[in-house]
Amino acid sequence: MLFRDRAIINLESVDSTNNYAANLVRLSQPPEGTVITAQHQTSGRGQRHASWESTNGENLLCSIILYPKFIQAINQFSLSQAIALSVRELVENEIQKEVSIKWPNDIIVENKKIAGILIENSWMDARLNSCICGIGINLNQMHFETSNAISVRYITKRIWDVNDCLVQFIDILEKYYLRLKSENYVEISNAYHSHLFRKDIRSRFIFENNEIEATILGVDLHGRLKIQPSAGEIVFCDLKEIAMIL
Repeated sequence: MLFRDRAIINLESVDSTNNYAANLVRLSQPPEGTVITAQHQTSGRGQRHASWESTNGENLLCSIILYPKFIQAINQFSLSQAIALSVRELVENEIQKEVSIKWPNDIIVENKKIAGILIENSWMDARLNSCICGIGINLNQMHFETSNAISVRYITKRIWDVNDCLVQFIDILEKYYLRLKSENYVEISNAYHSHLFRKDIRSRFIFENNEIEATILGVDLHGRLKIQPSAGEIVFCDLKEIAMIL
């Protein structure tokens, strides 16, 4: 097993498992695959500096420490793709329904968010030095402040064991991580695109402070979203430049 020396650090409460993991990396360089879990995060974070809503003890909240030094800068988005595919596969295994990846790496079921990912990388020269992979999966929470969230329990009508799901997720992540090590970037990209939310479907976006209609064509090597506006030429967008309207 690639992560055979992994340690699992279980916390009752923490500001953010990603913050905790980053401090560990700075202070002690723990083994690759070390996992930090928490029952509750006081300052959980998502993409675009959004907060992450999670009821105490009901969901899978964790960060995993990786050292993907074999990945060159040009292939860095492949790591994000592999992690998103891992979370997507875990959720699909549990709910037996179609699960999609909303660019860049939100996990969507029935047009609602069931899991989020926050990846924080550090670099040395032109290669990744370390990666903190933060995962939040709505397992057992039944009530959300937003109408755009859903949980595994809501869909399946049963309570899930958080630790069992964590072990399953680590095994799935290891599978995709080994594919990265084998430089199977095309395979990973093809799998990612096959599950890309609303690909080839006209959708609404906020782009350059305007609401537009456009079709997602894919994601390029650098992780930029490739869209075809209804009026205009093909555009490549970074995360801060565009937002889908659900």
